[in-house]
Amino acid sequence: MIISDLLDKKIAILWFGLEWKSSLNFLLKNHIDPSNLTILDWNKLDNLPQDIKHISWKDYLKDISQYDIILKTAWSSIYLNKELIPVRNKIITQMQLFFDNYKWKIIWITASKWKSTISSLLYQVIKDAWKDVKLVGNIWTPVLDEIDFKKQYDYVVCEISSYMLEFLNKTNYISILWNIFPEHLDWHDGFQNYLKAKLKILDGSKLNIVCQSTLDKYNWIPKQYTNIVSYWKSWTYWWSNWFFTKDWSPLFSTKDVKLLWDHNLENICAILATIDQLSIDPLSAKQTIDKFKWLAHRLEFVWTYNDINFYDDAISTTPESTIQAIKTLNDRIDTIFLWWTDRGYNFDELAKYINQSNIRNIVLFAPSWKKIKESLKDNNKINFLETDDMALAVEFAFQHTSKSKICLLSTASPSYSIRKNFEEKWNLFKQHIKEHSKAQK
Repeated sequence: MIISDLLDKKIAILWFGLEWKSSLNFLLKNHIDPSNLTILDWNKLDNLPQDIKHISWKDYLKDISQYDIILKTAWSSIYLNKELIPVRNKIITQMQLFFDNYKWKIIWITASKWKSTISSLLYQVIKDAWKDVKLVGNIWTPVLDEIDFKKQYDYVVCEISSYMLEFLNKTNYISILWNIFPEHLDWHDGFQNYLKAKLKILDGSKLNIVCQSTLDKYNWIPKQYTNIVSYWKSWTYWWSNWFFTKDWSPLFSTKDVKLLWDHNLENICAILATIDQLSIDPLSAKQTIDKFKWLAHRLEFVWTYNDINFYDDAISTTPESTIQAIKTLNDRIDTIFLWWTDRGYNFDELAKYINQSNIRNIVLFAPSWKKIKESLKDNNKINFLETDDMALAVEFAFQHTSKSKICLLSTASPSYSIRKNFEEKWNLFKQHIKEHSKAQK
């Protein structure tokens, strides 16, 4: 929807959040009549421009059908707000406005987990190849604040979530799809809606770069899309015998790569497949890849206190991502902190990996002990602590974690039941580790 399509339309900006001020400023900057704008939110908002209408409290969605366009924050679900389902054809997001008003080369990236690593590393590789590139989307500031629509970048790298894909219609340059496993099931009202949203990344792309494991798992994908290049165990872009390869020919060694372990090697293979399309020499990319380190909250080594190594994997909020953490750190883990917010997850596979590991201590935060403990019911070697108090959890870790072993914050589920977000969870973890360490001196 280009800017001219918004003129003389009654527009609702739906829900307070990170995006609403950005959306409002974008519309006003592009000369949309303020009298046509209404902000809808349960909460009463202060400091709004005087000529902007605002409807709040329990009836804020009562007359939603009167608007021509509903500009919705990506993070809010229509499935959890049933009043929006009849008007879903009127809903757009910031990502749609970005796409419709920026017409040059966009590389979209999505996955259930670890898409931020691909996005950040791909951006850096392209930048170090002396290309004019911009990184936007998902975990960064709102895209409408980031993009200069008058500027033609060589490439825009855009990390996009299932929330953003749900309402996106696009044609673009390259799309990268890595893993798909159950995630955000409450937001999407089940896995099928989530899967459908994720696969929209492949619509309208000049080229799709897809992990072979995903193609194998959802083997009907090639029947719909013919413009696919695969990587990882596809014999095209892979890792074998400590070398990245293309068509079995070595590209460069992994000896100096800091992002080791399977899921990060897959990340790098996706990047190698992409830069091949951009005519960027993999040997020049090697310098960037070799020095690239972990992003924050992703299997990040933090401190050693009292000979215990503390690792932050706070962004792991699915069983699958925590399984990868266990596989990566392996027998070094002695203590792990787990959460459970009911998103319909099955923890049996995670329980299998825990049972096969040397993990001896598990902190279960409310209400996780009911579901996760049921999956671990046959394991008699585990020392459990059930709590909703991070201070008690950290004290437990100091008391029971063996010297030179790891205490890992990798919760396998969101913590919304008792925490605002993963950053708050991490901050409490860090705070109480420092406080306990100081108290022991």
